[in-house]
Amino acid sequence: MANWAWPEIMDEASALDASHKAGGWAAFVAGLTVLLAVIAMVTGSVLLGIGPGALVDAALFGIVAWRVWNGSRPWAVAGLALYLFEILWNLSNHHGVGILTLVVVLALVNGVRGTFALHNYRAERAKMMQSQPNSQASAAAAGSASSAPTLYSDKPLN
Repeated sequence: MANWAWPEIMDEASALDASHKAGGWAAFVAGLTVLLAVIAMVTGSVLLGIGPGALVDAALFGIVAWRVWNGSRPWAVAGLALYLFEILWNLSNHHGVGILTLVVVLALVNGVRGTFALHNYRAERAKMMQSQPNSQASAAAAGSASSAPTLYSDKPLN
């Protein structure tokens, strides 16, 4: 709980956790945007600067949520950029930002950190797997070759 705002990313599991949390927050933003856009459509008014056109924005955040949850670096960066753009848009149109906005920004920044770290950890693991001696593979192949039946005999023909 102490490092919820800036979690320590030290291995693949913690990197995946950060990207999952960012994906969850992006899904929350998408869901809240859909809810406010539908209310705006039903009432015929604009709520908090959100009108019916925000459904496109909600769809984008839905895609961001799905892709960041799965560890996509480009979508993590795109989601953060989109959210920061929306904050600037709201500020320029005289709408304020709240504490929830800051929490979402921190989660999306951590999602970027998590997805980049996740790819680094996976690349290191793949490099380790490739650099390990092939003795295990050759031993396994030799073991399976010696136990396999042969079609010829080593005995000389008489």
